[in-house]
Amino acid sequence: MEDVANAGEWESLQPALSAPILSALATLGFDQMTPVQAHTVPLFMKHRDVVVEAVTGSGKTLAFVIPVLEMLLRRYKDGRPLRRNQIGALVISPTRELAKQIYDVVTVFVDALRACADGYGGSDSEDGGEGKRNVDDDNDEDGDGDAEDGDGPRKQRGSFPALSHMLFIGGTDVRDDVRQFEARGAQIVIGTPGRLDDLLKRQTVFSCKELEVLVMDEADRLLDMGFEQQLNSIIRKLPKQRRTGLFSATMNEALNALVRTGLRNPVKVVIKVETRTPSSLQIGFMLVEPDAKLATLIQLLRVESESKFIVYFSTGACVDYFYKVLSHLDECREFMFFSLHGKMDPKRREAVYTKFTQAPSASALLCTDIAARGLDIPDVDWVVQFDPPQDPKAFAHRCGRTARLGRRGRAVVFLAPHEDTYVEFMRLRKVPMSAMRITASGAEMGDIPPDDSLQHADGDAAATEADPAPLTLDLNARLKTLALGDREVYENSITAFVSWVRAYNEHQANYIFRIKETNLASVARSFGLLRLPRMPELRTIKVTGFTPTQFDPDAIPFRNKTREKQRVAKLAAAKAQREQQDAEADGDGKDSASATKRGPKKKEAWSIQREAREKRTERRDKRERKRLAIAKAQTAEAVALAAAGGTLASDAAQSAPAQQVLGKRKQTAAAPTSATSTKSLKPATAAQATAKPAAGISLADNDDGDDLDFLDDYKAHKKEKRRKQKHANNGGGYMAADE
Repeated sequence: MEDVANAGEWESLQPALSAPILSALATLGFDQMTPVQAHTVPLFMKHRDVVVEAVTGSGKTLAFVIPVLEMLLRRYKDGRPLRRNQIGALVISPTRELAKQIYDVVTVFVDALRACADGYGGSDSEDGGEGKRNVDDDNDEDGDGDAEDGDGPRKQRGSFPALSHMLFIGGTDVRDDVRQFEARGAQIVIGTPGRLDDLLKRQTVFSCKELEVLVMDEADRLLDMGFEQQLNSIIRKLPKQRRTGLFSATMNEALNALVRTGLRNPVKVVIKVETRTPSSLQIGFMLVEPDAKLATLIQLLRVESESKFIVYFSTGACVDYFYKVLSHLDECREFMFFSLHGKMDPKRREAVYTKFTQAPSASALLCTDIAARGLDIPDVDWVVQFDPPQDPKAFAHRCGRTARLGRRGRAVVFLAPHEDTYVEFMRLRKVPMSAMRITASGAEMGDIPPDDSLQHADGDAAATEADPAPLTLDLNARLKTLALGDREVYENSITAFVSWVRAYNEHQANYIFRIKETNLASVARSFGLLRLPRMPELRTIKVTGFTPTQFDPDAIPFRNKTREKQRVAKLAAAKAQREQQDAEADGDGKDSASATKRGPKKKEAWSIQREAREKRTERRDKRERKRLAIAKAQTAEAVALAAAGGTLASDAAQSAPAQQVLGKRKQTAAAPTSATSTKSLKPATAAQATAKPAAGISLADNDDGDDLDFLDDYKAHKKEKRRKQKHANNGGGYMAADE
């Protein structure tokens, strides 16, 4: 290791460490302590609560793993061993990957303790006392030194117990975890908040009465990821007489609130440094137009072909898209690419992480901030931030995946020209950066004029002298060709662009990252978009400089033959259904029943307002038809009686019920035309017979039974009546119709 800050040897630590712990440290190659370890381990071992803030890569994991093991060893020396269902230490991590890494570190020390338990079976203990053979060894039939008696304490050999530990993370069946713990037991439990909270709610699984220590690694990230409710639930189930440690590279107000509620008189350990990043880490920046970022990344990969990269993107959709693109480009055939984000299947996610940790040079992990905290991936040479993080605190954590424990490493961030103030912003946060350019011999950082670090889409900048075989100038056109040839790339490009715009719009430093100042046409070209998607975020933004491609979306096939076969079958079924619906509409499908079967058009927005408006119109038309029918019946009745010689009554007779008039229509129609026929009518009918026709309606016009003429006359009469009433209400006199 180089440039690592040493704070003394482990043997000089007080209280002294156990022999198996020192042996495991030597096996791992840790001969010297770092400052955070030298200050934290003694305090934790003396039963003090600690809050530790130190830069990334400073050795915080060992600062809590070693005290946890020593506390459990002390219980056994004091004759207070744990039973099988009792846990002595609980370690909480924000991500599965970090939890797995902590589990692997603890495994090394647990294996060392087991080796010592076998080796010290009949010898003296480390403190000079006589090592006594455990009487329960006679009951250990399988010879593994772990004899158990029901739910009694786990037995041990000599002075060193055979400690066990278990990992509980999401993505697995919780019932399997329960069965595994009931069968084996574990003194040290490591896991993520959601799964641990679930297990602790099952009170028959864990017994926390004898819990010695609680550790929350990357504590601020636990709160940022929304685990506050689960953490409070876990803490309420733990005994108050315990030791608690909070470890993180950054602190915030929410974490301070957790400290006040979950810790008792804690000691705060802050390792002050001039910068928040290790001294062995070089951080650079490049001003890059969005549609030139991919070309710049490929250039860097080619000139640093013997290096191991981690490339960070803002969203998982961007990871999926660029993983697909980079895997297809001929310029990147020498590299192995891996993709990792939070929406992946848990088993695949774990497999990808394991493969990348074991991968040699010339490999790159494309990921989101899920891999930005705490992970110690071996031999990472470069960290590339393709997109700056939404949370400025994540910037240092991303860069910290390289230059671990004194090793040298380099990092670079791609910034758009209007984002250049981000450099000064991060310098004020103790994360200095210098300009970087790519040359034929590799990447150079230092005092470079800003214009020389600006990379354009055509690759015509100072950095293009780097590559003896420069990228072709039509890289963005090739992205469109990929999209037209593979529907998966086409769909991924749209999803990635939409997710990028939304993530960019949610930057915490929104005074630097302003969506309205972003060249969205250049961003669209960087994703190889064939046309801009419709999204709310773009309604108030005018995108200029982007030329959509003319194409038929249904004609783009999947390169995967199975998916393409399924797509074609689905299109054929949809076409057949449309043809059937059209045929029904041409036949009797025009009635309301067919319209109901067909349903609303897909392109119409779903709403009940249109349906309610149509119902109101239908009811209004029905009432109007009913009024017209009643008026027609009244007039026909009066005409028939007038023709028979009857006399017209006063206007009051017009208010007779419509039902009565309609009920007499047949009787009136059959009445004789002679004058004497009136005497045979009933009194009620005679009264109706005297009904006076409405003014303005010609009785003679209705003798020929012309319904249309009658309706026109009736409407004209009603209109004139409304005009008179309106004019009278306004205080005026009569207004002629022609006015």
